[in-house]
Amino acid sequence: MVDERDPLSRDPALDMYDPANGPPYGPEFVERYRAAQVARNGRISAWARSELDRMGAAGAGDTVFPVHRLWADLRFTDLSLDPSERPWGCYAGDPQRANAGPLGFGRASTCRTWLSMWSLEDSQCRAEPHLGRIAAPSLLVQSLGDTGIFPSDAHAIYEAMGAEDKTLELVSGDHYFAGGGRDETADLVAGWLRARVA
Repeated sequence: MVDERDPLSRDPALDMYDPANGPPYGPEFVERYRAAQVARNGRISAWARSELDRMGAAGAGDTVFPVHRLWADLRFTDLSLDPSERPWGCYAGDPQRANAGPLGFGRASTCRTWLSMWSLEDSQCRAEPHLGRIAAPSLLVQSLGDTGIFPSDAHAIYEAMGAEDKTLELVSGDHYFAGGGRDETADLVAGWLRARVA
């Protein structure tokens, strides 16, 4: 996004849906793209903090604002990035269509909601900073067909877990195992628990 107020504004050199950029996406493009996403998040966060100050000075508490183009993960369209059993696309289907549309997690936020939930600088909702405090035995099960949570995410969570007794299981199945695999996953969890409770 070049202008957060204009959902059509974008930098062609960083447009994941421009065939000139991929897929497949080269390493240099991936690095520039992801750095630009972090920078965009920082700009929105800085605006939200200043807007809270401005609103507060006027006696208002907060305001609602849209966040455009949220279906913008390169892994949605380039299956060679973070390989898994997932199909092409995202939870909303065609990521390019979803990215240009009104749907998406966090599509509308208040300034406080953005800072609390989505800001990379301010949010306490990310698991990694807190997982190290959990010492209880921990099991992480990740479905390899999920189109929005990827193996690298599961590995990062696993590495952040503070438990000495921790297990990561990467299993076949889609988001919530809607297409099958629930019984097998339940058996896996039950077996893991039995080994620690018996």
